[in-house]
Amino acid sequence: MTSHFSQRLAAVAVSVAVAAAALTSCAGIDQPAEEDSNELNVALQTSPASLDPAVLDQALQWYADLAYSPLIIRGSDGTLRPGLATEWGYVGEGNTAFQFTLREGVEFSDGGTLTAQGVVDHWNYVQSAGGSSSIALADATFEVVDPMTVRVNFAAPLPGAEFYFTQFNPGPANVVSPDGLADPEALGTTTHGAGPYVLEADETVAGDHYVYTPNPKYWDKENVHWDRVTIKVITNQSSILNSMRSGQVDVAAFDYTTAAEAEAAGIHSHYVPNVFSGLNLLDRAGTLVPALADQRVRQAINFAIDREAVVNAIYGEFADPTTQTTRDVGYQPELDEYYAYDQDKARELLAEAGYPDGFSMKVASTPFFNGDTMVQAIAGQLAEVGITIDMESIADTNEWATRMSSGEFPAAWIGYGSLPLVVEASSLYGTSAFFNAFHSEDARLTDLTQQLLTAAPEEVEEISQDIESRIVELGWFAPVGWTPLGNYWTDKIDDAAMTATTGLSPIVAIIDIEPAR
Repeated sequence: MTSHFSQRLAAVAVSVAVAAAALTSCAGIDQPAEEDSNELNVALQTSPASLDPAVLDQALQWYADLAYSPLIIRGSDGTLRPGLATEWGYVGEGNTAFQFTLREGVEFSDGGTLTAQGVVDHWNYVQSAGGSSSIALADATFEVVDPMTVRVNFAAPLPGAEFYFTQFNPGPANVVSPDGLADPEALGTTTHGAGPYVLEADETVAGDHYVYTPNPKYWDKENVHWDRVTIKVITNQSSILNSMRSGQVDVAAFDYTTAAEAEAAGIHSHYVPNVFSGLNLLDRAGTLVPALADQRVRQAINFAIDREAVVNAIYGEFADPTTQTTRDVGYQPELDEYYAYDQDKARELLAEAGYPDGFSMKVASTPFFNGDTMVQAIAGQLAEVGITIDMESIADTNEWATRMSSGEFPAAWIGYGSLPLVVEASSLYGTSAFFNAFHSEDARLTDLTQQLLTAAPEEVEEISQDIESRIVELGWFAPVGWTPLGNYWTDKIDDAAMTATTGLSPIVAIIDIEPAR
């Protein structure tokens, strides 16, 4: 019963933009590693509020990936391989029941053993914790089929369920030991998994650096590549590059603004355009800005943007223009020409909709991931057709997310990583999606999404294309470009995992990073 569904499901979070941009940095440990040491030093720009997989921000998955083994491992190239589960797949029809056969003989780092009942207990805990990665388990029920077989019964059809049980969705995937579940408070600062490493709490300083050493009880000892792994927290990209030059950091996130400097320093890089950046036209019923209720106005906004010019000005060679929200199944190259730059067409549509002189709207933005720069570039072009953008820059990304999703703003900057459309339905465009602040609904889009939820594998591509075409036609969003995600690494690191990522699978699996051969 091995999985036969798509092995190209991408990483999540509310936004993979946040996810991959967070995977970078460095701090308080000043001594460079010895040249012949088998130690991996990783720079991340953000530290977690808690190490508990049930509530860990998906953007910070590497902190958990070292110490917890997921049910299904998603390799750096996007392929799936057995983790704590050796087999998985749907039971019956309708995409509502998904079953796992567990690996025999797995022992947790704290001494507990892997059982079906333990997995059920873990899922119940994740469900009750209510973290962002638990969405797939909402209202689901769990059952022990036999001592090493477990089944999850989803409340509604969920195609592509494998995605939710890889390390990119840490809550459901990264099983916590029975002892860990018995003391949930301790999960915030200590690790209780079956992964390749264990957090050394005595050597760790929260918010500064996190030290991991090999787990002697790990079920796959041949693939433990390092004697020690340290995640260092640095927020400044220049400091990250300096740390890489001096040998204090081996791996960090790619940043297009420092790419030339990194190349000159002999630092390796690999990136893929994955996050669409642009405008989210939230107020599609015209509650705050009546003009946005008219599809012609939203289409006018799209026609008024010279995507190629904006992308080239901000990102140069590192991004691709687009009008679409996914590069996964459903992406269609011809759709990127749907809103070919035409300001005369934009003015015509505005006049037809009753706004010949344009209108104004507030936009919630943030400097994170160059959001402000993107909005300012768009604003300059929309001004040419009479549309005035009043941008409010919100430096704190948590505040930005809260206010963007509250219904306070008619439009907002958006940076959203490409995901399968069935995942985008729940987080991007569905009526209860985080990025759908006014709970907009379109009957055709809803019908197509329902078809996708119960589709047979051979039907998924056609339905996904219909969904993406409808999203573009509605003009709910004004995507401008696919922006880059990737990594920097030094000569100390083998190239294989670092260069394996694709636009559909942009994040390296940290457990796949090996020393240079």
